[in-house]
Amino acid sequence: MARRSLSVLALSLPLLIGACAHSVQSSSGADYLARYDMRNGTVAKASEAAKTDLSGKESDLERDIREIASVNPSLYFPARIGIARVERGSLTSIPADEGAAWTESAERLGTGYGEFVPISPLIAEMVSEPVTTGTSSRAAQLVANIRRGAARQHLDYVLVYEVNSIQRDKANALALADLTIIGMFVVPSRTIDAQAQASGLLLDVRNGYPYATLSAVGDKTGVSRAISESSSKREHGQKAKAEAVENLTLEFEAALKELAKRAAEAG
Repeated sequence: MARRSLSVLALSLPLLIGACAHSVQSSSGADYLARYDMRNGTVAKASEAAKTDLSGKESDLERDIREIASVNPSLYFPARIGIARVERGSLTSIPADEGAAWTESAERLGTGYGEFVPISPLIAEMVSEPVTTGTSSRAAQLVANIRRGAARQHLDYVLVYEVNSIQRDKANALALADLTIIGMFVVPSRTIDAQAQASGLLLDVRNGYPYATLSAVGDKTGVSRAISESSSKREHGQKAKAEAVENLTLEFEAALKELAKRAAEAG
């Protein structure tokens, strides 16, 4: 591709680019705030100084931080888990090859974790609010609209994921055949390398609590005739995307298992 589309989730998630990884969270917002509301020790003094402006009143930023941090996890399984695919800044249907990967993932996890439900773009559109321009606000509004759609489908959690690919091509040792009419059609004179990056965010539908961030990659290399270079690049790009999503499902399974363990320990 001559130009790579802007990744919405990449602007909002601190993911590891170029690696397969996951990170989970289950900490309590109430506990987090309680630690900084203590009225003795250096931590308390720093908190008191940070939450007031020059007039001695609580600052708008401090109030925002308190509201943002107050969210608490609500983990339980089995659950209804939505799968939302984002492409070019919009919620889209899940392609067949990626859908097969999620189905296989659900089968590996078993019924103890619940069921996976694709988020319907049509249902989400029915309850969505208009998305305004601006990269940061657009990402936030997109995720908010996905949560609205997930709520209409009565889901507990939603995994928002996005996958992008980039394809590169170069001439190989057979490139001289490109100078002939027949060679362009029959000789594989182009080497194509396609790489894909998938990223995901697992959210609580009701309060937006972020339970996990995920990252995975895919890579496909092959050869092509000069005459079919464009279609071959698209094909390799799709295969790289499918591989990245397959790897993302493995990270998702690992994250769910860790979250289920924490939920069991918390009772």
